[in-house]
Amino acid sequence: MTGTSKPKGKFLMLLKNDFLASARVISLFYIALVLLIGIFGICVAVSGADGVSMELASKFTTARNVSIILSILVSFLLIFVTFFFVVYDFFKSLFSPQGYLSFTLPVSSNQLLGSKVIVYGGWMLLSYAAFMFTSVFLMNYTADQVIGMDKISLAETFLAMLGDFPSTTQIVAYLVYMIMMFFVIFLSFVSIVYFSITVSHVRLLQKHSIVASIVIFFATAIAFLVISFKMTEIVNFVMVFNEDKTLSFGLLRPDEYLTGNALGMEVTPGFAFLILDIGMFFLTSYIMHKKVNLK
Repeated sequence: MTGTSKPKGKFLMLLKNDFLASARVISLFYIALVLLIGIFGICVAVSGADGVSMELASKFTTARNVSIILSILVSFLLIFVTFFFVVYDFFKSLFSPQGYLSFTLPVSSNQLLGSKVIVYGGWMLLSYAAFMFTSVFLMNYTADQVIGMDKISLAETFLAMLGDFPSTTQIVAYLVYMIMMFFVIFLSFVSIVYFSITVSHVRLLQKHSIVASIVIFFATAIAFLVISFKMTEIVNFVMVFNEDKTLSFGLLRPDEYLTGNALGMEVTPGFAFLILDIGMFFLTSYIMHKKVNLK
């Protein structure tokens, strides 16, 4: 049995249902994270208030330190919880006995797949952003207030690791570049996971679907990297941070290099991954529609 194409206007409802189903568990971690950060804020306010006894201030300081550790731990676990649901919900809703119901919904295979990619791709990005924000904010506070090293700034350290970017324009351009790359990488990750699970449920591989999905995942990921490197060799489009604080874009030939202290960021891999993601989406949808054998 395979998915049938029923292009009716039910996509938004499908998107809503996928979001609500995924939020039942994932949202609990966000609630816990918000509560821990709230406890952190209360502890900071109380321990630093005038008229508070040293004993009480010490207790709130301890609670503050514990809340910092737990906040970072919860935000880290959130990434793995989200990853679990990226795989589990996709499999359960489409390739378990529940798949019969999913494939009879008045939506096309493109819409079934698109809803999963949007919802869980969004959750993955959000979980990573929550981890980065929580870690940087709390660790910066720890370095500045708890450890007592007032001159330590994680933001400055991070920028120093990126290189010598003397202008605001170059810093902003780099941050935009990094955000774009993270988005594309997460999209590629979700696309490869869904492609691997889908292919592993064609009739030929169905008996060993778990092993097959793992093999297909790594093979596809390696193929993504190889293709992106090959495309870079053919068309090496770069964003250049010039010595005079300006920003420029250009193509580098295979035997050409940047001169002086100019720093270049390759943009071609991002576009390569994005093109591959689009192709992967339609290929996965086609296999869902034509080749998948539901149990």
